[in-house]
Amino acid sequence: MSAQRLLIPTLRALLIAFALFEAVDIRLYAVRTYGRVIHEFDPWFNFRAAEYMVAHGWGAFQAWYDHEVWYPLGRHVGSTTYPGLQLTAWGVHSALAAVGRPASLNDVCVFLPAGFGALAAGFTGLLAWEVTRKPNAAALATAIMAIHPGHLMRSIAGGFDNESIAVAAMVSTFYLWVRALRSDASWPAA
Repeated sequence: MSAQRLLIPTLRALLIAFALFEAVDIRLYAVRTYGRVIHEFDPWFNFRAAEYMVAHGWGAFQAWYDHEVWYPLGRHVGSTTYPGLQLTAWGVHSALAAVGRPASLNDVCVFLPAGFGALAAGFTGLLAWEVTRKPNAAALATAIMAIHPGHLMRSIAGGFDNESIAVAAMVSTFYLWVRALRSDASWPAA
């Protein structure tokens, strides 16, 4: 009986670890096939905007009027974009440099969606645990979110678009909200 008590949680932990590994690995297919490139129109604009923000700072980004876009008169970027994606890339880029592991902004922008895909899968598992209190449901939710096609297509490496971090942000918000609703009786006994 004690071997089974140890085996089931170990298998569950291995499933979660494998799901999180696969969440990143499956999203890196384009990088392995085509290299570290930003693909599609919107991700390329988002990269240019992140590049501008890193080079010129937040204030200049807010006032930036981009004359290179396809709009006939250009685009006032500061008032027509959600800057969370660029701020996140800037933050990760700066944090890597601060800890002595500098990476090009291109690499940060290429790999960011894959990392946030794994975060979304992890927070989905935490949300399932918080709602059901069933560890198997949490492990299965993590595994499903890791390979869900709808989530995959919006968080593939190189697809530097708002949805690549927005899904992780939404699921983490849902998890933290549900977690905050606990009453004293709902906390595990110590």
